[in-house]
Amino acid sequence: MQTMTLTQSFVTAIIQIVLVALFVFVAVPVIVFAERKVIGYIQLRLGYTRVAGGLHGVTGGLNRFMWWMGKLPMLSILRGLPSFIADGIKLFTKEDIVPEKADWWVFHIAPAISVVAAFTVLAVVTFSPVPLWVWPKAVPVLGGLPFQGVISDINVGLLLLLGVASVGVYGIVLAGWASNSKYPLLGGLRSAAQIVSYEVPLTFSLLVPVVLAGTLNFTELAAYLSGVPVLDGAGHAVQMPLIAQVPVFFGFFIYLTCGFAETNRVPFDLPEAETELVAGFHTEYTGMKFGLFYLAEYANMIIVAAVTAAFFMGGHYLLPFGLQRYILASTPFIGAPNPLFFLGKMAFILLTFLWVRATLPRYRYDQLMHVGWKWLIPVSLANLALAALIRYIA
Repeated sequence: MQTMTLTQSFVTAIIQIVLVALFVFVAVPVIVFAERKVIGYIQLRLGYTRVAGGLHGVTGGLNRFMWWMGKLPMLSILRGLPSFIADGIKLFTKEDIVPEKADWWVFHIAPAISVVAAFTVLAVVTFSPVPLWVWPKAVPVLGGLPFQGVISDINVGLLLLLGVASVGVYGIVLAGWASNSKYPLLGGLRSAAQIVSYEVPLTFSLLVPVVLAGTLNFTELAAYLSGVPVLDGAGHAVQMPLIAQVPVFFGFFIYLTCGFAETNRVPFDLPEAETELVAGFHTEYTGMKFGLFYLAEYANMIIVAAVTAAFFMGGHYLLPFGLQRYILASTPFIGAPNPLFFLGKMAFILLTFLWVRATLPRYRYDQLMHVGWKWLIPVSLANLALAALIRYIA
């Protein structure tokens, strides 16, 4: 394979960063719109076309247009989209208000910390284990080079993911403190205690695949946990033993539960808790500063979905929990890794986030801590010990 020069590496990295950022900026509105539709269907909520239908002006026009959309089979699923777009425009045009006694610098920096931490983690997420395409020879600088499906496929990818992701809580804590208001402060303190508590079992659950596979590389972990043979450091082909499905299966549920807490989603959305704290840590934020927190939350959901899909659901292969071993590599389409499988599994996990929000009530704060410290940490430790035993025996 042709070795890339420093200029080629730099240009490729810039293009990959732009594409990943575009992916997030497109995926987040789609997830938000899907959330409204899913919760509306599950909870039988009345939509825009049924509420305030008698209004005139822009609101009335939108309601009547969306009612008309529902009459057409192909457009009925998009009913509500015009009002969703109007909400986005409103977010960009809202007045930017800063409380008089807020810490001005920290108040402005806090949303950026959350967003930067969320986007940085995506640098080690492998969206495709094989090159997405090869640049035509006529393309300047990059002609003839393959375009990889990951920004940085480093050996300690999981370690970087965990380290940078934990920085995001600083944005929430600083936002609560800088607002100089009691409700944001309580929300920030709740988030700090919650994320510290759930980081422990989350890390233990992710150490299960690390112990079994013996690597921190994102791509290698995903391949090993799908059940296909991979090469170890000595060049020998190794395969996940069938008994290892047990700790991987339990690790999946532990990680997903902690993922809800890490992203401040129902039933663990105590840092926001509108019934208790108005809106929690971002109560005093308006306009696009609030939008940045919103973007960071959904970007973190995408990260949790990507990690869950890669390490517990077979990654870029079709079958999860090591079951890909039963499909021959020569089988067309389903026998080879495919980024579509990975994106499909991510979509399923994201749908689970929406489904849980529509069905489960919020925990009390003492219940939240009880679940984390008295149940998840001991169970995740026992699960990690089981994985280590399996690795030792196998």
